[in-house]
Amino acid sequence: MEILEGTVIAMHGPLVRVQAGGQTLVVASRRRLNWEGGSPPAARLVVGDRVSLELKDEDGVIVAVHARRSSLLRRAPASHRAEVLAANVDQALLVFAAREPPLKQGLLDRFLVACSLSGIAATIVVNKLDQGLAEIAPLLAVYQGLGYTVRRVSARSGWGLGEIKRLLVDRTSLFCGPSGAGKSSLLNAVYPGFRLRVGELSESTGKGRHTTSLAELMPLPYGGFVVDTPGLKEFGVWEAETGRLLEAFPEIARHMGSCRFADCRHRHEPDCAVRAAVESGGIDPGRYASFIKILDEAAE
Repeated sequence: MEILEGTVIAMHGPLVRVQAGGQTLVVASRRRLNWEGGSPPAARLVVGDRVSLELKDEDGVIVAVHARRSSLLRRAPASHRAEVLAANVDQALLVFAAREPPLKQGLLDRFLVACSLSGIAATIVVNKLDQGLAEIAPLLAVYQGLGYTVRRVSARSGWGLGEIKRLLVDRTSLFCGPSGAGKSSLLNAVYPGFRLRVGELSESTGKGRHTTSLAELMPLPYGGFVVDTPGLKEFGVWEAETGRLLEAFPEIARHMGSCRFADCRHRHEPDCAVRAAVESGGIDPGRYASFIKILDEAAE
């Protein structure tokens, strides 16, 4: 019996595709896995997990999972359990369209909060530059002012692709965003060898059609991996305790100590420094709305 180390690159129901050295194996997984360092939240195998497997003849089985150095979590839709999108990711590229489908600030903020909670660097990528940026330029300025990196690209024309490629070299990068933002088109433009199926916007709803059904880890020819994820219509933040949440909203954290009441909830209390900053333009109203909504969901 041979013991191999590998990386989970795709899940196929009860079977797992693992990259082990120069070979790709499709193996089973033990029902009770040995989790290094103890079971993490959502202790299920996901793309990016580093695993140990036993190989006998042509049959293999995963027996252990190495400790994750990072994992991007969300609250699973319609439930109160954690769901891991991918493990051992270095950075996340949050892909939105310049105009169609419209950029939803609440969804962007939730992605950014999840990355902050997971310790994953986030880059905002605005695709479909050919649609024009006039409508979202003020919003992009808000995030650049907060220190976020914003990249403007066009998968169709190739504009800005060089910057994206340089970001990916020798790193594991997760691409996520809403359906219809052109994520698959962007990945195909970065490396045509991916040959990902490209979806279109629904003419009746203006919403994107899902083209990716499962997350998949794909190698790049110049070093590094990308994780392609399904288009996400919603993103529930997992365990957003107030102190950690404020790390993702530093502009709000700066004003909280100046409120009249120490236990101010920043909604209707008198002399609230946070709401005063919103009214004076010191805090973007959309960011404030995202913060309050995530706090309310955490309290529930």
